[in-house]
Amino acid sequence: MKHLLLLLAFIPTILFSQQESNKRYLSGAVTEEEGKVVFSRKIETHSLSAEQTYELMNQWLKEQVLNENTRLVYSDKIKGGLVVAGEEYLVFSKTALSLDCSLLSYRLFIHCQENECVLKLGNLCYQYNVSYQKEPEKYVAEEWITDKYALTKGKLNRISGKFRIGTIDFADKLFEGATAYLGTALLSTPTPVKAIQEPIPVQQPQEEITPISSEFSETGMTGYRQIAPDRIPGNIIKMLTEDWMLITAGNPDEMNMMTASWGGVGSLFSKPVAFCFIKPERHTYQLMEKNNTYTFTFYTEAYRDILQYCGSNSGRNKDKVQESGLTPLFTPDGSPAFNEAWMIIECRKILTQPLNPDLLNDTTLQEEWKGQQLHTMYVGEIINVWIK
Repeated sequence: MKHLLLLLAFIPTILFSQQESNKRYLSGAVTEEEGKVVFSRKIETHSLSAEQTYELMNQWLKEQVLNENTRLVYSDKIKGGLVVAGEEYLVFSKTALSLDCSLLSYRLFIHCQENECVLKLGNLCYQYNVSYQKEPEKYVAEEWITDKYALTKGKLNRISGKFRIGTIDFADKLFEGATAYLGTALLSTPTPVKAIQEPIPVQQPQEEITPISSEFSETGMTGYRQIAPDRIPGNIIKMLTEDWMLITAGNPDEMNMMTASWGGVGSLFSKPVAFCFIKPERHTYQLMEKNNTYTFTFYTEAYRDILQYCGSNSGRNKDKVQESGLTPLFTPDGSPAFNEAWMIIECRKILTQPLNPDLLNDTTLQEEWKGQQLHTMYVGEIINVWIK
């Protein structure tokens, strides 16, 4: 009884501590700019110049933030701008038998100027796998973690509330990491700060840093966000056999596309790969042979007529790109694709193999393809995946 009374005496203190801990996630914890969810942090850098701060932030990203799923997509030393496109798993609960988590995609905008550095985290989207659904549920922060959607009568909702908590914690961890890195540099370098290492080569852009309230434009990739190859959504067999795709090869001087329903994705040489099959008489075949990269693009049902046109006409004697009405774009690596696609898979060739009809094991296939020239198989490493 004595121990029970002692425990009861501590309950108000425990509840108060939990309430105080939750306050940081309640009303006003998620801020918006022009209708977009934005987390921001201003870091005072005292005597550092904009260039010195830029070098330090560049180095911080390289050492602590960038990885295979998170990369630098914009850098301008003169204007002090850096933009990162990243992905992070928010883990809500974890046991030996289950894992409750969501993939968060984001943009981190960094603006370095004299005596201060401003970080903004935005363009937040979630993919949440539910056990009884084939496709993940997708949310955007503006309709999921704001006060309007994540709070009821001042309290966190059970589902969206955990996304709100995870996002706030992630933003704080990111900002605190940058603050600590700059603080350590200031303490250890009383004299003017020099670049810690050789700066990462940057491409000087022609436009201002894209506002956080809009999509970041990456060499024509406006409206797309990048995902890891192992996060490709949908049933790839259905997407190929029923929905079809376009295989596009070439360069800004000459490009062509063809409709295809053969192919797949997988793993080869410990790399994520995609493979396809093209007959040598197809015009696209010549462009596949001349170029090292190519794309697979996928479309909604609204583009079925265009896919049929691209599969029944040759680019050898007409301008299929112009006649199709599709809008060409080129990836940062120079691969051709089309802006109407909801997903773009970009590949770099690693294996080309002509198929020999004599090697077919299926007698029905042997008879069907007897005397014909079979396709050439192309296997390419998946170097980029973009979705709208």
